[in-house]
Amino acid sequence: MQGNVMQVIQPNHTISQSTIALIMKLIKKSYKEEEQQEVLNDIVAIVDEVKRDNRISSELIREEVVEKLRNELATKEFVRAEIAEVKSELIRWVLGIGVASVLVAVSANFAMMTFFFQQLTK
Repeated sequence: MQGNVMQVIQPNHTISQSTIALIMKLIKKSYKEEEQQEVLNDIVAIVDEVKRDNRISSELIREEVVEKLRNELATKEFVRAEIAEVKSELIRWVLGIGVASVLVAVSANFAMMTFFFQQLTK
C-alpha cells in the first residue's frame, strides 16, 4: 500500500508525507484494502480543491483590497487639483473680506463726516 501512496502524492499536492502517513493509518483501520486507495485519492483531491479555493479566494480578496486602496489613496494630480481649488477659494475669501472691510471703513467715515457736518451747521 505504501507504493500506492507514492503514486497519489505528486509535487503539486499540498499534503505532506507525514500527513499522508497519518491519513493512511486511519484509513487502514476503517476501510478494506481495496477501498483504501480510493479513499486516499478522494481525501487528497478534497484537500487540493480546498487549497486551490483558498488560494483563489485570497487572490480575489487581495485584488479587491488593492483596488479599493487605489481608489481611496490620493494621487498627485488629485492633490494638486485640490490645492489649486483651495487656493482660488482662499483668494476669493481674502478679496471679499478686503472689499467688505473697505466698504465698512468708507461707510463709517461717511457717517462720521455727516455727523460732524450736521454738528457744525447747528
